[in-house]
Amino acid sequence: MLQQEGRTQILTPPVSKPEIKKARAHPSQQKGCDVEADSFSVAWHGNTALVGMKTETYYAPTADSRAQGTDATATVAETGPRVYVDAMAQLENFREALAAREDAGCFRDDEGAHLRQSIAETFPFPPQVAAFLRFGTYMRTGFIDLTPDFVLRLVSPTGADPDVSFYEVKSMDGPVRIVLASGAGKALAVPETPAYFRYLYWTGGSTHNFRTTILGVPARAMLHDATTQFLADPEAHCAKPGAGIFCQSIAVTVGMNAGFYVHVNGKETFVRLGGQLGEALGEARNGMRLRGAQPIPQNVMVRRIFHGKLIPIKVDGAGNILSLVAMPGDEIVFDK
Repeated sequence: MLQQEGRTQILTPPVSKPEIKKARAHPSQQKGCDVEADSFSVAWHGNTALVGMKTETYYAPTADSRAQGTDATATVAETGPRVYVDAMAQLENFREALAAREDAGCFRDDEGAHLRQSIAETFPFPPQVAAFLRFGTYMRTGFIDLTPDFVLRLVSPTGADPDVSFYEVKSMDGPVRIVLASGAGKALAVPETPAYFRYLYWTGGSTHNFRTTILGVPARAMLHDATTQFLADPEAHCAKPGAGIFCQSIAVTVGMNAGFYVHVNGKETFVRLGGQLGEALGEARNGMRLRGAQPIPQNVMVRRIFHGKLIPIKVDGAGNILSLVAMPGDEIVFDK
């Protein structure tokens, strides 16, 4: 159920137990895998993850959603939904704690991504907060880890009609490959070997010199140090990135977005990470958005993945379904 509360939307999933069964295969590390963070907790019972949400700063739930898998001791009584900077820090701390357990062998990389997705599907959240939980507080950290289902769109000036190239991130049982899907693909040299990739955006010599960089390492645990070394000298790091490390800063004349596909009347359509579903409407043939306001479609239905199945999203009141922050695999159907 999508509800509008002031300037914020709240997406409340169907009621489900805060437990994620078969959340991991038999790991090499059985003990020390629980997570106790300011915002969330994860307790393992075998391969089942029991999840608790402890923070009170992400949203103000409706009366129907107060018992939605939350800690029985938690009380949430806000006058309206709001998101704080410290709440974003807590979210990132929880993600980092999960990553540390992954490095310790508690679960695999793909299982960690599935765990974060399942948590985002279990509790009521503002849709943007759910995106931060799944993909990181990228507006705060300045980077996005490129996990499977991500898509990169690069727009290069080539005269009157720019080249629009799409690259897809494919799973390789842990590491990923970045594969050219369409377009000339001259703006990004596709890495030849699977790795763990991070999309970084930063400013160059001035605040108006906005740059993006793709950084790849052979082992996920190397991402932190590689990112720190890159940010210490971003202008020069890619010239000599180190053995096994891929580093390419995209030309300032090239526009680059990370996002994913949603389905619009059966057609795969790109939406940038953090973008609204309305951005999937009015796409030009080359994958760019058409200029100007697009006609509002009639009889719009949106379905979203919930624990592996697509289910419809209902709108309560005057909420706008097309202003919902998109997620991978969303399906939009409407009358033409």
